[in-house]
Amino acid sequence: MGRLWVKVTAVLGLGLVVACGSSSDPVAGLMLTSGRASAGLDGRVVQTAAGPVRYLEGGKGQPVLMVHGIFARKEHWLQMSRRLTDRYRVIMIDLPGFGDNPPLGRGQYRLSRQADNLEAVMAALGLESAHIAASSMGGQIAGVVAARSPEKVRSLAFIGSPLGVLGPRQTDFERAALAGQAPMVVRNRADFDRRNALVLARPPSTPAAVLNAWAADEIATPDLNQRIWDEVALFDVTPLQRLAPRIGQPTLILWCKGDRVFHPSGGAVLERALPRAERRMMTGCGHLPMIDRPGRTGKNYREFLDRL
Repeated sequence: MGRLWVKVTAVLGLGLVVACGSSSDPVAGLMLTSGRASAGLDGRVVQTAAGPVRYLEGGKGQPVLMVHGIFARKEHWLQMSRRLTDRYRVIMIDLPGFGDNPPLGRGQYRLSRQADNLEAVMAALGLESAHIAASSMGGQIAGVVAARSPEKVRSLAFIGSPLGVLGPRQTDFERAALAGQAPMVVRNRADFDRRNALVLARPPSTPAAVLNAWAADEIATPDLNQRIWDEVALFDVTPLQRLAPRIGQPTLILWCKGDRVFHPSGGAVLERALPRAERRMMTGCGHLPMIDRPGRTGKNYREFLDRL
């Protein structure tokens, strides 16, 4: 089982494939600033034990912390957040080492370190507890925190298939990973576009200037991308599938029937393992429902939170 996880988890927890650094394109920067403002979000930075962390925040009420996957960033939650900010304090972070944050040193992308980092970010933000919505790799990280520090997590939501769950059926992507391939490490624009086509059910609505800037940033750091991939693949924490019985918080599973990264059959596996779970299978979306169908995803999550 250990060797299998080394192969498979190298490709788990994928977000929309973008750069791990800040774009220097002024047009892209202006568009991003405008988009954040239109959603009622402020861009901020907080100093943590893992370095500076940039985040977006808006709304008032119980805190909802949104945690992205590998190679992803805070802006992926932006459209979905519009469904929440009238009643909740929404905080979207770039995990340390991702998005607009500086890269981390060797060994710092291992999942155990990332779980430590997430708790450090919560402490720096003054969050004694929060609802956590997490995507892909972020789901595994949030699951570790929920199990070992339950007082810090009010509820948990897996938005799209999370890392650490193997269903009874496999996708072509999973078979390629088991064969030792690394289809998610980008080295050129063709790789970038091919990966977007894999994780999304439809072309991204991101403005071309922004998407081009993010692509250029990631293409410029192939060695860093490979190192991140390799360190995540070490999988030095309990897989979510086995960790789930220790997660007692109310949990929402939103998994897309069109997910081509991790097979939708994993959703039922995770639901059975979690003590207090509800599962909703969505259509018209892929690995990242908050990007493919932000309105519907936000509505489902809002209903879950309101019932709590």
